Amino acid sequence: MQQNMSIDIEKIRMSIRAGIPLTITTYTLPHEMEIYIGSVLTAFLGELNQEHMIQYLEYCVRELMINAKRANTKRVYFEERGLDIANESDYETGMKTFKADMFKNLNRYLVLQRKAGLYVKFLLQLKNSKIKIEIKNNSELTYFEYKRIHDKLARAQQYTSIDQAVHQVLDETEGAGLGLVILILMLEKIGLTEENFQTKCDGKETITSILLPLNEITQKELDVISREFIKVIRDLPQIPDNIVQISQQLDNPEVRMSDIAQQISKDVTLTAELLKFANSPALGLSSPCSSVIDAV
Repeated sequence: MQQNMSIDIEKIRMSIRAGIPLTITTYTLPHEMEIYIGSVLTAFLGELNQEHMIQYLEYCVRELMINAKRANTKRVYFEERGLDIANESDYETGMKTFKADMFKNLNRYLVLQRKAGLYVKFLLQLKNSKIKIEIKNNSELTYFEYKRIHDKLARAQQYTSIDQAVHQVLDETEGAGLGLVILILMLEKIGLTEENFQTKCDGKETITSILLPLNEITQKELDVISREFIKVIRDLPQIPDNIVQISQQLDNPEVRMSDIAQQISKDVTLTAELLKFANSPALGLSSPCSSVIDAV
């Protein structure tokens, strides 16, 4: 898998010279694929001497890819529950439980959407001195989803700075996606219009496209907003080292349960929450769980 996902710089250069799009298709968007797409985008922009765009576009592409994957997951979820996603009443009913159920059974739904052939495509191209990025998925937007997207775009217009957007969006459960807000702010700062960011349906695909011209004005304005973005990110609360280490352990298929338990036990609050959940009615244990290792 790692060999197949190595970066081919010569292929990227050929794409730039010939104006041919680079396309990457994924069905479940694993973490390795996110990293690979980010590396391709970084190499592509590096060849064009547009390094100032990397931080923004990598963030926005990841956000849009995740949104496209979530749209596919939503299809198999609604189908499994016998709900018509194009029906307003069914849509509202399904969305009340979709997020919670998705997180509980994400792997199963990813398997189902792969079996259904639901994909996400990333397209990158240089054409007529413009960088074109497209995120496609073969789940056609419903009217209600289309309306939600445009409502989020309208809400994004209320923010005047990255600082305001980041903190307000993080404080709102139902706020617009942070990547989308940053993208809209970026386009406004460099004087671009709605034509540079569009979501549309073409046949059975939903396509979100970003079109950025290569010029000195774009670079200067992006430099300013990039510095603003970096400052805000640095000011955000950092994830505790203990949580980071636990997350890394959970990503390791060879980790021992005792190692995870030992790391969790270093955090009194986390230990209490884990034991509380392990003994909750949701799991229905026949006898109380009193040790961290048993809870893990």
